[in-house]
Formats: sequence, structure tokens, C-alpha cells
Amino acid sequence: MAKARNAKDGMSIRRELDEYVDAHLNRHMYDTEVSWPLRKTIRLPKQAELEDNYARVRAQDDVIRDWANRHQCETSEKTKIVSSGIVRQKSQLVDSVIIPDLDTALRIATRTTRERYLRERQRMRELADEFGISQDSALNVAKTLKDHDDVDFRLVIQAAHYFTRHDCHTMTPRMVPIPGFSAKWLGTPNSQRRKAICMLTGRDNLDFQERPGELRLRFMDAEHHGQPDLIITQPWIHNRPTDIAHAIIIENKDTYQAMPTAAHAICIFGSGYATLKRMTTLLPWVTDIPDIIYWGDMDADGLDILSKLRQTGIPCASLLMDPAAYRAYERYGTMLDTKNKPLTTRESKPTPQLTSEERGLYEMLCTGTNATYLRIEQERIPIADAAAILHDQYQWPIAMPDDTI
Repeated sequence: MAKARNAKDGMSIRRELDEYVDAHLNRHMYDTEVSWPLRKTIRLPKQAELEDNYARVRAQDDVIRDWANRHQCETSEKTKIVSSGIVRQKSQLVDSVIIPDLDTALRIATRTTRERYLRERQRMRELADEFGISQDSALNVAKTLKDHDDVDFRLVIQAAHYFTRHDCHTMTPRMVPIPGFSAKWLGTPNSQRRKAICMLTGRDNLDFQERPGELRLRFMDAEHHGQPDLIITQPWIHNRPTDIAHAIIIENKDTYQAMPTAAHAICIFGSGYATLKRMTTLLPWVTDIPDIIYWGDMDADGLDILSKLRQTGIPCASLLMDPAAYRAYERYGTMLDTKNKPLTTRESKPTPQLTSEERGLYEMLCTGTNATYLRIEQERIPIADAAAILHDQYQWPIAMPDDTI
């Protein structure tokens, strides 16, 4: 414990020993084999320090011995020679504390750790017995479900038995007829519940018909302006429009709905990262459109989406997503995210598909360097300004709003 030990009072030493045992149990909670006894080494001070602070070291040693006696733990000692003037004496100091077994460790641990450890071991035994799997496998399932309560744990067991007996490839996850489940209980393919069920049934996945994603778009020409949006839930292959020359992918719904008319153009609602998974699958002919624009928020996520969208094979230009646009509309910036929580800086990631100007804005918004705000929301920018850029810079046949803000 060296100098740090010399500065600690009795309460700090006892807390350190308690926390050492507690941390060990948490660290090895899902290990099949945990060896005992557990030895906690006590680092003794160097000779000069020992002689300068001998009374304090002895007092701390007494605290350690008291802790060990109270918890029925053994200690080992080391003999140190202490000089005081012409007097030299031997002193026995504790150099390790030995926690003999699991029961002792559980008594030392906090109530939360003790109850959780016992719960996880009970779950392991129950799963191993019920499904005939190894303790290692059972502990892996328990670890997967560590954040789930007992009700969830019982439902996972019930579901595993159901999927062992039933074929579910014709159902979506919400259609599974198991009592006690909510429609969303199984979650996504990567949910902890589904992972645990697959471990118990020995399957790679549950072979559902996953709920289809959807893509929302509208035709921007005057003839269709004001008509309901199109909701695409399966690949649009047949009877595709053949006169689309322009497409704009827009991040936020308010801006998507407010875009003015434009001949031979479509407006696609991006809805964040969801665009990346659905665009080329549900709208395979989008890459054939000669002129594609992406317009998202000026924040780190918006620029990351732009780079990833280009990586899917969509050759899009960007609108109002560079440092010049940031400076022009900086007064509309915010330091809050969509849930009104403070935005924080982050480590910049590779964005190989951004231009140098877009990358410059991305790094500025990640680090906060030379940036008053980390986010400028798309809907704060006047539609008239965006329409003017589409008309003047990209030669879109777009209707210019009569009133500008």
C-alpha cells in the first residue's frame, strides 16, 4: 500500500478490503471454475517510510488484523526491523489477507452483489437441468440475461420450449402465440432475449419473417403535390417511374413535407440511419436517378449518415452540409439532442466518402473546435434558401416560394 496506505484511515482500509472482495465476485460471476482461497496482497512501506511513520503503520496493521478476524480470514505476516535511535526491534506486519472460500466472500460482499451472485448461480443450475446443457453454456445464457428480471427469465424459458416444438418461419416476432408476452417482447434479431433463446435451443436464429422496413417518399411534381405519400414496404421493381431525373433525401419530416414542387423529382424521407438499411433494397432504381441530393442536420451524425449513404452505392451530393453553410446559419444552432439532452464532443470516426469540406465540418462538430454549437437542425433553415440553391446551383426545375424568410 506504500504511501497511499500511509494516508488512509481505518474506514478507508476496511472499505478497500470490502471492495476488493466485491469486485472479485463481480469479475468472476460467470466463471464456471473459481479457485479459492483468494489472497489479497498488502503492500508494505519501504524501510525509511516505515520508520518515519511507524505508529501510523502499526495502527493500520491493527485495522487489517481486526477486519480479517471479524470475517474469519487468515493472514500472512512479514518481519520488518524498525530502528528508533539506537533501539532496533522486530515488527510483524500483515502482508496478505486470505479469503478462504465463497461463503466467506459472499458474507463480505455488498447485499447487491451477494444477491445477484446467488441468483445467477441459481439460474445456471436451473437452465443446465432443464435443457441438459453444460454449466458453461448455462452461465453464458445467465450472463446474456443479467439485466432481465425473474419474469423475463421465466418467459425466456417458456419461449425456448415453444420454439423447440414449433416452426416459426411463417410468423413475424409479434405473431408468436405465447401467453404473457407483449407484441414487442422478442425485440430485434440481436436482442438479448432472442440470443438467450437461441443458446438454449441450439439455433443460429429464430427464422422469423421479420417485420418489413419501410421507406416513405412523395412525387414533387405539381400534379401529385398535396396527394398522400407513398409507403414502400417491399422492393419496388415493377411499374417503376421512368421520368425521374432528380431525388432529394431529407432527414427531418417537417422539411420533407414543406419542400416545394419540382418537375420530374421525388422527395424521400430519410429518417436517420434507417435510410442506410432500406434505400437500395426497397428502391433499387434510385441509383439510376441522374441527380441525387442528401440534406441532413448539420451535426456529426448527419455527416456520418451522408458518408455511409454514399458507401451503399448512392452517388449523392450534399445540400447545406459544409463549413460555409454552418457559418451562415450558426445563429440557429443548439447544444441539445433530439431528447433535449446536452450534446457532447466525440472522437471522430473514418468517413471515407465525405468531401474535404464536409469532413472539415464533421471534425469541427465532433471536437467542438471553432464551433459555438454542435448541431444545426435542418428544419431551422428556411426552405426558400434550400430551394434557391437547388434552383441556382443544381439547376432543379423547382418552384421558388413567393415569400422568403
